[in-house]
Amino acid sequence: MLAHRDAPLQILIVDASPEDRMVYRRHLQYPRVGTYDVWEAETGAEGLAVCRRQPPDCVLLDYHLPDLDGLAFLTALAGVAGGAAIPVIVLSGQGNETLAVDVMKAGAADYMPKPTVSATALERAIANAVEQARLRAALEEQRRMLAQTNADLRRQHEEIRSFYHVLSHEMKTPLTVIWESVAIVLDGRAGPLTAQQRKHLHRAKDGCAQLALGLNDLLDAARLETGKLRLAPRAVAIDGVVARAVAAMVPTAQAKGVILQESIAPDLPDVWIDELRIAQVLGNLLSNAVKFSPAGGTVKVRAGHDPLRPRWVCVSVRDTGRGIEPAQRDAIFDRLYQVRTDDAGIEGGLGLGLYICRELVRLHGGEIWVESTAGQGSTFTFTLPTERAPDSPHP
Repeated sequence: MLAHRDAPLQILIVDASPEDRMVYRRHLQYPRVGTYDVWEAETGAEGLAVCRRQPPDCVLLDYHLPDLDGLAFLTALAGVAGGAAIPVIVLSGQGNETLAVDVMKAGAADYMPKPTVSATALERAIANAVEQARLRAALEEQRRMLAQTNADLRRQHEEIRSFYHVLSHEMKTPLTVIWESVAIVLDGRAGPLTAQQRKHLHRAKDGCAQLALGLNDLLDAARLETGKLRLAPRAVAIDGVVARAVAAMVPTAQAKGVILQESIAPDLPDVWIDELRIAQVLGNLLSNAVKFSPAGGTVKVRAGHDPLRPRWVCVSVRDTGRGIEPAQRDAIFDRLYQVRTDDAGIEGGLGLGLYICRELVRLHGGEIWVESTAGQGSTFTFTLPTERAPDSPHP
């Protein structure tokens, strides 16, 4: 039942019988809650015209009209602007279950045989019909707002993606110029340098390298999201990929006092991969492992057979760092997500590295996951195929 109404409900009675219209008016004369403004129409055409001019809150519709039956009226009302939102209670001289089902399917809010209509029953039916209509309208408005919000979010997402794609492209050229200029000066081709000048230039060069990595991540993320990143897979020995990735990380690990180890199972088959992209995945995982491991810690890369799938190879990177809190593990591969840390000595990134790792592994048909215990370190594992997928391009 509706709560107390300040404004009267506008009720349209569409019935060819003056006697029936009078009965309904009397039933609605002294409602228990609120008041009614009652309008009348003798034909379906007149009722539809009223609904076009000023939609009522509810229609009491006689099924048998001189010009339209109830089903035809409901169909026509659905074509009126806003008509589908007007609740209609169909009234018929005789109870008919088939008829009741038909009108309800056609959009009626309720069906009442005329002999059962009383003041209480009619008021209750109107209250329920109006309340349901208001709930549907509120739900539709929420859906509309949600759709608009989703459209706005998609637009903003496209704008952001376009922005960092353009930004990364626009910054690569001046960054290359800076890098090459610093290299020329460091080589002494622009004149002799003091030790202090050389120190500052090395810092500038390191900064350029870090910035270049971030720009490459932005470009890769944009290509992944737009489906423009393409692989060039071929049969590759995984031990060589691991060895080169570990060797590239040695200077960084030595500077921090972290021990690097590798373990390759014997007789591993070749993997069908884009070598540069899997080297990128390994480099990213190794960089994170070294970054989050303390001095004296160990980072170990393993490659071996997948115990569950014989045509796959497992590669893992295990560190002895701080580990990852359970609350962060589910989101660690999300785009732009960064592991929260209170250690000021650990530099943050763009939050794209692990996202890119996940997407590159998925492009190869593999999976990547993390196992971690807080205070004991983390192990990132991913799988690689040993056979070319049916839709994979030939080398």
